[in-house]
Amino acid sequence: MQRNVLETVMGAVVLLAAAAFLFIVYNASGVKQASNGYHLIMRLDQGGSITPGTDVRAAGVKVGTVVKQEFDAKNFQAVITLDIAGDVQLDTETAANVDQDGLLGNPYVNLQLGGGSDFLKDGDTFRYATGALSLNKLIGMALSGGDKKSEDQVQ
Repeated sequence: MQRNVLETVMGAVVLLAAAAFLFIVYNASGVKQASNGYHLIMRLDQGGSITPGTDVRAAGVKVGTVVKQEFDAKNFQAVITLDIAGDVQLDTETAANVDQDGLLGNPYVNLQLGGGSDFLKDGDTFRYATGALSLNKLIGMALSGGDKKSEDQVQ
């Protein structure tokens, strides 16, 4: 009988540890964050590995999160919705691009602040947005000599 009680207590401890671990991971992921901010839209030809929960940074500091990724079948583009903190005012000249922490690091959306006097509002789309660079494409360009025209093409 004493062994059954010990096994039950150990099982409860394992379940509590697992629940605590899941709680920590969920909070650290940033997926559930409620926002008092506003949503902005990025339209990209190459969305890369941007998914909901990806950081949005300005000057290296997190100012938002990616909340939705969709495909626009009409324009053949990735449509990324960003949730920006309400205290961050971005002007209409702000550029958004997909970047990575290091060569093989995590992707994030980098905001490069512009100098405009008008500010983006909820639902606006970035005028200047660039997608992710593919490591495979970069290696291919380096091996093939970049953008040189092949010799069999007529100039």
